[in-house]
Amino acid sequence: MRYINELFTAAVGEAWTNARLLAVYEAAVERLPLEEEARTALRDFVRFQLVGERSRRTVADWEQLSDFQSRASAFEAGADLAVSRLAEQIRPVADAAGVTFDAVVTTTSTGNLMPGLSYRVAQRLGGLVRRDSLTIDLGNVGCTGSSKALNIARSLDASYKNILLVALELPTTLVDTRGTDFDLWQGNCTFGDGAAALWISDDVEQGSTALALEEMQYRQFSDTGLGLIRWKYRDYYSFELKDHKTFEADVKQFVAGALREAEGGWKEEPRWAIHPAGIALLMRLSRELKMPKDAIQPSVAHYREHSNMSSVSVLFVLKELAAGTPVGAAINLLTMGAGFNVVYGRVRRMR
Repeated sequence: MRYINELFTAAVGEAWTNARLLAVYEAAVERLPLEEEARTALRDFVRFQLVGERSRRTVADWEQLSDFQSRASAFEAGADLAVSRLAEQIRPVADAAGVTFDAVVTTTSTGNLMPGLSYRVAQRLGGLVRRDSLTIDLGNVGCTGSSKALNIARSLDASYKNILLVALELPTTLVDTRGTDFDLWQGNCTFGDGAAALWISDDVEQGSTALALEEMQYRQFSDTGLGLIRWKYRDYYSFELKDHKTFEADVKQFVAGALREAEGGWKEEPRWAIHPAGIALLMRLSRELKMPKDAIQPSVAHYREHSNMSSVSVLFVLKELAAGTPVGAAINLLTMGAGFNVVYGRVRRMR
């Protein structure tokens, strides 16, 4: 059995509220080469996406990013800062426990680095990551990245006693205000930056959390969902949907189908760490699956404070839930993302 011994989170960057962001986006829409009817439709769509009180973290000077070099450089600088912030939290905990890491598994889908994130984590942590430690970098997995990394950690053989998992996403390096597609603007409005890490071991007595990794179930729908979420290309990567009008209904159908197959595991458990793709989607899912009334509230609260951090969000939600979960109780994990794929998991508080 593997256990999550500690959870570390880092919300790095500048805080932007919906209201502040809307002012910038409305000015950008005014500059686009559109007929007035199309401009009005896009402006109304952006206003709808930014309704309510919500905030997110962004990389510095994201409004000035305009080409491959500036965006890639911003990702590298932001990633190095986020890794440093996580390392500041990880080092004293690992030192106090007297452990070194046998493996480092990292994931990101919003930038590309060489050397990869795992090596940068190893460099920041020094001797805590030995020279014979396994290092793995996952890319191109989107919002399910941390769940897949968790499943890898769970699947490693018994010789890997202490594993470090790091998820880091900087989607504000992708913001593009010069396009006119609705799905691009949905991406502009939806995401925020963040990083998180888990210390996973085979010792229930280590760390402060002791969450047993009881189950992970994976469902992929590449035959019908491959084009649902994907990259579009201009001077860099940007967010693209198969059809922004039907996106939430399509996602609900895939997720609901996958969860029905795993219903025996989650039906009686009231605590949920759900990837906060958006509040409307969360509400649709809870109604479709007849989840407990309060099941989506932790994810809604996260979305309002941090927006959608891609693969990082579910780890933030899990950390908040774990703090108030009594010994013996379980927490359901649910992520969904490009491919299309759905990952369900369950952890249980052991002490």
